[in-house]
Amino acid sequence: MRYPDFWQRRGLRSWLLWPLSLVTCMVARRRRAAAARAEARQKDGCPVVVIGNITVGGTGKTPVLIALARALAEHGRRVGVISRGYGARIGIEPRDVSEAAGPDAVGDEPWLIHHTLNVPVFVHPDRLRAAEQLRARHPEVDVILSDDGLQHHTLPREVEIVVIDGIRQLGNRLCLPAGPLRESAKTLDDVDFVIVNGKQFSDDQWAVHFELTMVRDLYDQSTLGMDDFMLSFGTQPVVALAGIGHPEKFFTALRERGLSLETYALEDHQPVPPALIQYLRRVDIPIVMTEKDAVKWQQNRPSWHDRPGQVFAVIGQIRLPDELVRAILDKLPPQPESSA
Repeated sequence: MRYPDFWQRRGLRSWLLWPLSLVTCMVARRRRAAAARAEARQKDGCPVVVIGNITVGGTGKTPVLIALARALAEHGRRVGVISRGYGARIGIEPRDVSEAAGPDAVGDEPWLIHHTLNVPVFVHPDRLRAAEQLRARHPEVDVILSDDGLQHHTLPREVEIVVIDGIRQLGNRLCLPAGPLRESAKTLDDVDFVIVNGKQFSDDQWAVHFELTMVRDLYDQSTLGMDDFMLSFGTQPVVALAGIGHPEKFFTALRERGLSLETYALEDHQPVPPALIQYLRRVDIPIVMTEKDAVKWQQNRPSWHDRPGQVFAVIGQIRLPDELVRAILDKLPPQPESSA
C-alpha cells in the first residue's frame, strides 16, 4: 500500500474518511483488550519478542530486528525468527526459510533475515503456528523474534516493541483509511518499548539511526565501503531503486552521501517492472538498490547484468543503545540452564 500525502495532515479527505477511521480504531482497541496478556509466554516457556509498528509504511523494523538478534546473540541467547512471509503462498504448514528455493517461496524480508543472521526463520500467516514449528525443529532456540505481528494477538508475547519512522512519525494520528495508523496512538502507552528510526519526538522513546556502511556488487558479491564507492561513482549519475515502505528516506540518505540520483520509487515488496528493466539496460549507468530489493533482483537477474560494476546493493545497519538491550533482556525470563 502506497503512503498517500494526505495521511500527513488533517485535511478534507481525512475528515471525510474519519468515521471509517473510528471503526478501525475501535476494532483494534477491542482486539487488544481481548488479548490475554496474562498468557504472554509460550506454552513451552520460550519468550516471544514482537517487533512491529502501528503505522502503515516502512519504519525500519527489519533492521531493528536484525540489530536486536545480533545483540541478544552477543549476550548468549539463541535466537529464532518468525514472519508472515508477505507475498508468498505458504500453504498449510509453516515453511523453513533454510529449505526454500528462493525468496518467492517465503518472502523477501524473511529470506534477507535468514541469510543475514544465519538463524532459524519460519514463515506462516499464523505466527503462533510458525513459532510452534520453529521450536519443534529447533528446541535450542530460547527467544523468538517476530517480524511484525503486533496486531496478531493470538501470538503470545513477552515483549512488544513498536518501531516508528522519525520523519513521518504518526502522520495525522488518525486510523486507516483517514490516516496511517493501524490502531490508536494510545497503544504506545501499552507496549514495552518505542523505538524511533530517526529523531525521537517524545522523552519515552529510544532513538536509533540507520547508517549506510557499504555496497555489494550484485554480480560478483564483492563489497566496497561507502567512502570507496563514492570515490569510484560519486562523480556520475546513479539510478536508485527502492521497493520499500518509505523509498524517499533511502534516496535522501544516498543524496546526503553526495550521490546524484535518478530515482524510482516502487511499491513495498514490488519487483522491478519489466519496462523499467529494459530502460535500465538502455541507459547503462550504475544502479543502486536496498538489500530487500536486491533479494528479488538476484533471483530474477536480467541477462544484460553480466559484469561487475553495474548493479549494487546498499548495505546499512542500526545499532541499538546498550541501555535498551539491557532493558529488553531484563524483561525476558532467564536463559534455560540446558541452553546456557
